[in-house]
This record gives sequence, structure tokens and C-alpha cells, in this order.
Amino acid sequence: MMKKGKTFKKLSMLLLASTMVLGACSNQASGSSLKLDLKAVNSSSAAKKTANGKSVQMYDSKRAKTEDYSKVNDKQAKYVFLFIGDGMGVTPVTAAEDFLGYTKTNKDEVYPTRMNFTEMPVIGLKSQYDCHSFIPDSASTATAFASGIKTQTNTVGLSGDFKKSSDTIAEKAKRAGKSVGILTTVTLNHATPAAFYANEESRSSYYDIGLQMADSNFDFFAGGSLKDRTGENEDQKDLYEVMKEKGYNIVDTKADAEKVNAKSKKTYIVSEELQDDGAMPYQIDKKKDSQGLDDMVKKGIEVMEDDPEGFFMMAESGKIDWAEHANDGATTVNEVIGFQKSIQTAIDFYNEHPDETLIVVTADHSTGGFTIGNESTGYETYFDQLTKQKGSQVEFDKIVTSELEKNPDMTFEEFAPKIEEFFGLKLDKNAPSEKVSIEKEEDYLKKQEENRSLCSQEEYKALEDAFEESKKAPEQQNTNYGEYIPVSITATRILDKKAGLAWSTTDHSGEKVPVYAMGSGAIMFDGEYDDTDVAIRVAEAMGFNGKDSKAKKKVEKKAQKPSGVGLEAPKDKE
Repeated sequence: MMKKGKTFKKLSMLLLASTMVLGACSNQASGSSLKLDLKAVNSSSAAKKTANGKSVQMYDSKRAKTEDYSKVNDKQAKYVFLFIGDGMGVTPVTAAEDFLGYTKTNKDEVYPTRMNFTEMPVIGLKSQYDCHSFIPDSASTATAFASGIKTQTNTVGLSGDFKKSSDTIAEKAKRAGKSVGILTTVTLNHATPAAFYANEESRSSYYDIGLQMADSNFDFFAGGSLKDRTGENEDQKDLYEVMKEKGYNIVDTKADAEKVNAKSKKTYIVSEELQDDGAMPYQIDKKKDSQGLDDMVKKGIEVMEDDPEGFFMMAESGKIDWAEHANDGATTVNEVIGFQKSIQTAIDFYNEHPDETLIVVTADHSTGGFTIGNESTGYETYFDQLTKQKGSQVEFDKIVTSELEKNPDMTFEEFAPKIEEFFGLKLDKNAPSEKVSIEKEEDYLKKQEENRSLCSQEEYKALEDAFEESKKAPEQQNTNYGEYIPVSITATRILDKKAGLAWSTTDHSGEKVPVYAMGSGAIMFDGEYDDTDVAIRVAEAMGFNGKDSKAKKKVEKKAQKPSGVGLEAPKDKE
């Protein structure tokens, strides 16, 4: 009779052998039967044999291998945030991350600080063009992602032939029983917000757009003022009065805005502090305690979150685009950095409602032909140069205008200290010239390093010429300044050049722009698609497209032509 201990020992050996056989079969079945020498693979001493005599830095194999898809689900979205960074293509986001990382978060280290929205698990790419051009404007692109149809440049909420009005996801949401909020840092009857409630052949029909805003019956408006409040000729009823007649509570002080709550009826909060053309101030000019877009988003949530059917909110950072039109790099990156504050408010809300919230962040188009890199700085960037700028180009315009009003015959030499003080540039008409031979280039670059703020002879002359041009009537100024005050835009361009940035236009540019998403239905925003698809997919997330269509099964096999492509405007309207 075998002893008990030996019996158990034999049984254990048999079990171990069986496990090894099963494991081998399992590996073969799964295609993992390769006999890899992982010890050698991950050996730094073995790697050193092919390292040309140097020690080896092995990569960090413990880094995350996938995005955090716990922030994505297939449930119907009760709460939807659509954030639009007007003009926010890839470059302003990258520049903002580089600037923030190098100058603040990771001081003097070449390591960007990611924006909260670039950390979202789903990132897609959308194309934007309209019936008129591959380089569209905010009116046509906003119409596309608000209503899912293509239209003409400068048109809001109409088909490309102007025969039909669009039906937006905001209007659908309101009819479905949801609360609706429209927010922007610019005026509320500007192109992007207007596309969610108005139908006009011209985006410049501000008064008529304002009337449609009052008729929208949306629950919450916030941000800037209204353009042409009393009509283009200032002879019509104040749009604020029209809004009040339609049941809206107009709140235009910070103190009164703080009192607005879930019990408030239809509300329009106007920023207490306004800047150019009735918009909210740029981040770079904003006073510490003044209202920001993030405050407006927080208040919008407070007003609408108790709606049993949830809400739809569109929040636009409209002045990213304005800063890029002005070729103002410092102001642009600060606008993007400020934009993420409002997005964080939505992320905080998502963390409380992770199964019912969708957040989508995108842009209407890119602007300015903005690039990181220029011929004068090569592969180097100097983002710290942007920190020297005291405010936006708009604020410098005020200085130029004021000084020339006081002394129309002021010389450039007399005005130069204002440029130096505001932009941190150093002006010396006897500075070295940029025009050097290849053999002398290295020596010139060394001198540049000694004082990067020093303007070259050519830059000094450009500012001098621009100052003289600024004395002329606007209609007589050179078109190269893009209808901006010549000395102002010349100064921002030169500072940006020294930082390693560049611009190719004061208009829009036509490249595709990214889409970032998290939450309910966010998976639909992965991949590449048309801007009209944003509206369709947001509506799908909210359950507006009929029966549960199981979006994951509706896979695009081939790119499809969006609604409205090829429609032509009436000849007398072009």
C-alpha cells in the first residue's frame, strides 16, 4: 500500500503536467506558441552590444497601451455639451500646450502640458467645406454641424439654394422636451450661435437674427451682448426689449448673474465686462474677478440640470478665431488655455453623471494659416517670448489710436517706446541686418541668442513703415495688413516670428480639424467624417434618429456625400 504523502506528490505532478499541456494547447490555439526569449528582449546589457559603446535607455513598457474607454458608453445621452473653439485647428491647440508646458507647468523644459480635451479617449478628424468653397466661414460650418446640411458661405440655417430652412439639433432638443442653452464669448447673434436657431441668407442680418433668437424659446443664453441691438440704422426696437417681451430675463451684472438659479425662467446673461464689438474680453485682457465662459457654463448647468429630460448646451469660445485673424499668437494661446476651463466644468459634471453625459469638443474651421516654425528660427521655438506681450492686439490698438489722436504728426521714434513696453521688443535702427550670407549666418544667429527681443534692421523698418501706414485712413491702407491697424499687426507678427511661429493669412484656412469626445455615444466621433456628421451623430446620441439604431453597427464602409453638396445660390444672391 502506497503511503499517503507519496500519493499526493504523484497526484500533484500529474496535475502540473496536465496544466502545462493545456497551457501549450491554449497558446497554440491563440497563435501564441512562439518561444520568445523575453529575458533577452528586455535586457539592457544585451541591448548594449548594439549601442555603439554607450549605455542604453530602455523604453518604459509600463506606459498605458490604450485610451481610457471607461469614459465611453453606448447609453443614451441625457446631457450634451457641444464645445466649439472657433478657428481652433490643430496648431493653436498644439501651440497652447507647448506654451503652457514650457513657460509655466514644466518651466523651461521641452514638454507640453496637455489640454483636458486632448486627453479625451476619442479623437476624430472632420472635413469642413461648404457649397461655395473649400475654405468656409463660421456661418456655413456652424450650419453644417448644427443641422447636418451644407450651405453657402455667409449663410446661416438655410439650404445651399436658399429654398429651405435647416432644423438644428438644438431645435430638435427643445421640441423633445430638453432644456437648451446657447453660450458664446462673442455676440449671441454672431454666426456660430445664430446657426443653432436662425435662418438667414446673410450672417450680417444681425437684427433679424436677434429677433429669431427671441422667438427660439431656448432656456438659457449667455456671453456677449447683441450686435446691432437697435438695427443697422439704429432706428428699431432694442433687441433687449424684444427679448423681455418674449419672456426673457436680461441679466447684465455679475451680482445679478450669481442670483440666477434653477427657478429662474428664460434667462440671457450678458457679461458685465465687454470688449470689442460687444464681446467678452480676451483672456489676456480679462480682469481677475470678471466673468468667463466657465462661469457661464456653470450657471447654464445650474439653470438646466433639473430638467427631467436633460439638456443640450452649445458653448463657443469665439475669440480664438478673432485673435488668429489678427495674427496674434500670445492672445490665441491664452484663449485656448482659457477655453479648457469651461470644458473642465463639463467634465466635472460628467464625473457626477458618467452614464448620461456626452461632451464633444471641436472647431468650425482653422484660421490664419497658423504654423509652429518659421525660416528665421528653424527647428527652435521660443515660447517664452509670448509672455512679454502685455495684452491683446485690441488693447494695443487703443494705444495707437489714442497717441495719434493726441499727436497726428508723431514720429516713429517718439512712438517706439510704446511698442517696446507692450510687446517686450527692443528697437534699434542700427541693429544687425537679417540679410547675411550662409557663411555669416552662424555668427548672426549667435547674436540673436544674446538678445532675442532685439529687432533686426528689416523688422525695425517694417514697424516704421507700418506706423506711417497707420496714420492713413483705413480705406487707404495697404491690404497686406488685412484691415487691421498696420503697426499693431506688424508688432504681433514680429513677436510671433521671434517665438518660432508664423502666419500665412488674416483669413481662414482650409485644413481638417479635430474632434474630441467622451461619454455617452462618444465612440461615434472616432475616425474621419464630414462636419455635417457631427449634427447627425450628436442627435443619434440623444436618441433623435428613430428607434435604437445601435450606432456601433452603422459602420461607414465608404465616404458618403453629405446633404446639400453642389447646391447653388440664386444668381442674384451671389
